[in-house]
Amino acid sequence: MNNDFIRLPLLFAALCALQVFVFNHVQLFGVAMPLFYVYFVIAMRKGMAKWAMLVWAFVMGITLDIFANTPGVCAASLTLAAMAQPSLLELFVTREGDSDFIPSRLAMGKKPFFNYVALFVVAYCMVFFTLEMFSFFNFLKWLECVLGSTVLTVALILAVDSLRRIRQ
Repeated sequence: MNNDFIRLPLLFAALCALQVFVFNHVQLFGVAMPLFYVYFVIAMRKGMAKWAMLVWAFVMGITLDIFANTPGVCAASLTLAAMAQPSLLELFVTREGDSDFIPSRLAMGKKPFFNYVALFVVAYCMVFFTLEMFSFFNFLKWLECVLGSTVLTVALILAVDSLRRIRQ
């Protein structure tokens, strides 16, 4: 039996609280904000039903939209990320039959996990900031936001994942 019944609601609550109370107030150089809540979709197990992934991602996105006053931006981009997660995970995971596989540095190895997280986060940040700015007139500002937020988010996810390894 998998423990998603306990793990996902706890992870949901912890990531929402961290994002709302801590990370939404961190902004480096006016462009880089850690979007740590994407870890919720990154850490979903491989064999999870697609409808469940989309529902969880949408609920988390709409919850963050309510607190961050970004009408629909988080919900749309996180739901799109949840739709792409199984395909991105297949690029870096060689295990065929393990449906309870949860992506982590310990399970995948350092380089594949880093590549998976980096590709996932850069794609998410591109969608998020495109929807947030809804314009390409200030392309340099958009690029700074995408790159800065990607670097911060990837660094945070890798740090938390390495702490997870110490705990196990």
